[in-house]
Amino acid sequence: MHWDAIWNRARADLVITTEQGGEDLILWEHSVRVSETARQIARLPEVRAASPDEAAIVAGALYHDAGWVARLRDGEIHRGEILCCLKSEAHREHGALMLEHALRELLPRDTLQRASGAILTLKNRRIESVEGQVITEADNLDELGVLSLWSSIRRGVTEGKGVQAVIDTWRRRKEYRFWEAHLKDSFRFALVRAVAEKRLEQLERLMRELEGQHTGADIVLGLEPSSPVSGPGK
Repeated sequence: MHWDAIWNRARADLVITTEQGGEDLILWEHSVRVSETARQIARLPEVRAASPDEAAIVAGALYHDAGWVARLRDGEIHRGEILCCLKSEAHREHGALMLEHALRELLPRDTLQRASGAILTLKNRRIESVEGQVITEADNLDELGVLSLWSSIRRGVTEGKGVQAVIDTWRRRKEYRFWEAHLKDSFRFALVRAVAEKRLEQLERLMRELEGQHTGADIVLGLEPSSPVSGPGK
């Protein structure tokens, strides 16, 4: 397997050039995380029993969100909307086509088809291939935990919103029990669900800290009401 060539090609496809000629790495880093996570999930005993094509999983995970690149090139979105706005209906088709074009000389035909097919079924309620299920769970896991704040902050900056908007979104999701439903519906493998629960707990602690610092509640709690405030020379 030509792994160096595959990773180099994927990086060339997924790193976005900024208006100043630099590199926007948000899509590439997300794709690498999902790919590495998917590779680890593929090694779980219950997954290995289904004889997954690990190369298809890694390649499919790398290109699972390549649809953002196609939309950017077509002028449908601007760079700041990548990973932030809603995905189009053709998002998965764009990613599968990009993978097939980019890696057709680097992957065996069967592996290429499995990788492409996995992308096309991502997030479906009924995912037939084990490769698609593994990539979906890895992608869902990346939406939880401290790392998920990066996309929230990026979205807020793009839309001209501040810290309070991030806190309000978090509160609304808690009120509507979004996270409970997400944990129940998004993870088929018990170990991955356990990791997701732990990440969610870590995110909740961080959000409490964020809200406390944003509102100044941590300052109020840290002050001693009985302690007089001394001015200069006192």
